[in-house]
Amino acid sequence: MSIRDTLGQAAASIAKGQMNHVVSTVLKQRSYKVLHAVDASSRVAEQTNRELLFRLLDDNKDTEYGKKYGFASIHDVDAYREQVPLTTYDDYEDAITRMTEEGQKNVLTAYPVVYYASTSGTSGAPKKIPVSDRGLQVFRDHSSSMFVSVISEFYKNTLLKNVPDGYWLAMMNFAQTPLPDGTMFGSISAACLNDEALKAMPFFACTPLDVFACTGSANFKYLHARYGLAQRNVTQIVGPYIPALLDLMNYIKDEWQVLVNDIREGTINSEVLMPDELRAKLEADLAPDPARADELEREFQKGFDNTVMQRIWPKLSGISSIWAGNFSSYARKLQEYSGRNIPYYTMSYVSSEGIFGVARHPHDQCYVLLPGSCFFEFIPVVNGKDDDEAPDAKTVLFNEVQEGKDYELVITNQSGFYRYRMGDVVRVIGFYNESPMVTFKYRKKNIISIAGEKFTEDHLLSAVRSFERKTGINVIDFCMYPDRDAEPGRYVVLLEPEEVVPKERYEECQAIMSAELTRASTSYAHYVVGGNMGEPKLIFLQKETFQFHREMKMYEMGINENQLKPVRVLDKPDVIKFFTLLEER
Repeated sequence: MSIRDTLGQAAASIAKGQMNHVVSTVLKQRSYKVLHAVDASSRVAEQTNRELLFRLLDDNKDTEYGKKYGFASIHDVDAYREQVPLTTYDDYEDAITRMTEEGQKNVLTAYPVVYYASTSGTSGAPKKIPVSDRGLQVFRDHSSSMFVSVISEFYKNTLLKNVPDGYWLAMMNFAQTPLPDGTMFGSISAACLNDEALKAMPFFACTPLDVFACTGSANFKYLHARYGLAQRNVTQIVGPYIPALLDLMNYIKDEWQVLVNDIREGTINSEVLMPDELRAKLEADLAPDPARADELEREFQKGFDNTVMQRIWPKLSGISSIWAGNFSSYARKLQEYSGRNIPYYTMSYVSSEGIFGVARHPHDQCYVLLPGSCFFEFIPVVNGKDDDEAPDAKTVLFNEVQEGKDYELVITNQSGFYRYRMGDVVRVIGFYNESPMVTFKYRKKNIISIAGEKFTEDHLLSAVRSFERKTGINVIDFCMYPDRDAEPGRYVVLLEPEEVVPKERYEECQAIMSAELTRASTSYAHYVVGGNMGEPKLIFLQKETFQFHREMKMYEMGINENQLKPVRVLDKPDVIKFFTLLEER
């Protein structure tokens, strides 16, 4: 029975709390099926991945792209790699324009293109990534199901109990806009909401659907906090990137009196920005809740220590977000509100082009690649160097990658991208049955070079972590840029510390950061020692600089937290100016 049928039979006769139990039960049942499918496919990963490729080639042999590259004549992987070139988005842009503006079909894929996913648009206009019905189903199968099943499995195996029924505080935005051909365009997470999910959401999400779908300017932080606090039985907190979750808790800490008063009075604060139509809809459904307001007030007056999230949400059972690697400092800071006994689950390895891997256990900082999602190839990265943009770069396959090695990811997805260079470099850290387990290392476009060296965001992360250990200074966030105007050129590293660093420590910190950068990258060290690059400059930023930058970018670019990626390498003069103006002086 579908969720839609279940809801249709039950909604008229049972209360919302009972409906929450019905929806929670169905979600758990479905999520276990996904978990078992992930485990099963990992045992025959190579076979599953090859079968996917040949199914894609056969199904798409009569498309414009399939005819151009002779899909019908390809019967083995070597032939595929010989006949079909490696690609980037530029290779598809003309076809996508014809598809979206002229409604052309059967161009890149024979499968119906049901959506176009937006990239973050941090470099120019957002790209339009086609998503077929089959590709979208892979997203829907794995996007939230793995979180539900893994957390449930964790509670059963380690705590010998079930995750309680309850509600999700989900910091999402599902706004979409139509393209000329009538297909919708927006974040990939927005596409994952089908009719069944829309019907189910009011019974497990704190925030109303009207907020999720809002396309106008609004203070979403207030709205998520207002509705999340009003619901005592929050069991899961979900957000795309963990900085947004930390921002939410910081906001609650600063504005709790306003939020509690609005819950007590059953109002939306008059000073909060949002479209008038949205305000009218929300206010029509609100009612005063003095009992919940009193409870929140008592708990907030006790302070914001590492028990506060569990005190205001006694059923809190899990937090899901992208928090590994570069975001580990945010996870550590959020644990000052949540405590360490709440399991954190890192979201799927996902982009607009596909969902590539999932974390198998809470607190894992790696992903099990999904052999049924895309056909995978890997370009080896040796001594920090790969084949760059060579059109004939040699790839290895699922069964040929080696533990401890780095690779650039190449995918053939189910939505019309073939041998597509993602620009992501990952490290294979082991295997889950036959499936490689990978950690994300860096984006190739975030490689810095001044004198011929290659310095990546992973090198920077390594240097910052060592800097923290040696100085005792906790870093909230960090970035860098190449200062090519200096003689000789140098790196400028910008850190936002948790606490103000005394001026008398600046010289010490400068020396430690310089040493850690050279330790992190032998290529960089060679050029510094040789005199071709100058000593780096270290800048400490004012508190909440990165939070301010995120909010500014969301406002300027009209994007939401789902699409806002971290800034690590500053490459535009206006962005560099923004950060340097906020230097701690």
